[in-house]
Amino acid sequence: MDREQVRDYIETALKTVRRDGMENLVRYLNESDFFTAPASAKYHLACEGGLALHTLHVLKVAERLNAEYEYVTSGDSVKIAAICHDFCKINFYVPSHDEPTEPQKRYLTSLLAKHRLQPPAMVDKGYASTLIDFLTKRYKPGMELPPYSPSYEIADGNPLGHGEKSLFIACAFIRLTTAEAQAIRWHMGYSDLNTQSPFQSIPYHQAINDNPLVSMLQIADMEASFMIERKK
Repeated sequence: MDREQVRDYIETALKTVRRDGMENLVRYLNESDFFTAPASAKYHLACEGGLALHTLHVLKVAERLNAEYEYVTSGDSVKIAAICHDFCKINFYVPSHDEPTEPQKRYLTSLLAKHRLQPPAMVDKGYASTLIDFLTKRYKPGMELPPYSPSYEIADGNPLGHGEKSLFIACAFIRLTTAEAQAIRWHMGYSDLNTQSPFQSIPYHQAINDNPLVSMLQIADMEASFMIERKK
């Protein structure tokens, strides 16, 4: 799918859910950087449009899981939880233009010369790392260099946490069900350091036991991040 198809798919999915405030939520997504932001700074889909594409992947996997388990939760709730789970990454990343380190420059220059390749016109620290990884692990004669993609760094203007911030943003536009709120809040699973606290561990495990959407969203997020989107 191209970027506009991803946008249309997500917007259509949201608009099929009858919920007060949905039009305002869709408008907010279009006015923010949701459809152009990366999904991470340097891991899965760290590229323009990565956040929306990741959201689409999570939505599709979650819907498949819900069907496989005979629709143990509402289809509308699956859409809401999957699409809202990473709202915390909206207006969260900014392009980074750090210069490559001197060791990076020397190593990259030697690799390009070894393979008789022309140096790219623009190389920042992140792109240099991408090129070095490509040339040392995957390059074969005749292959083209990976296209330039900006590197990103975090600039969090509202540090509320991860699931908590996604929940906060979603609730500013639509009223969530208890199942949706729990799934969004706990979608990081054991990666959320809060679950290591006894005060947070108890409600986390209660949410898992009471609400199948919590586990469904965690599994969908993991499958999207580490299987569908993993670097080749």
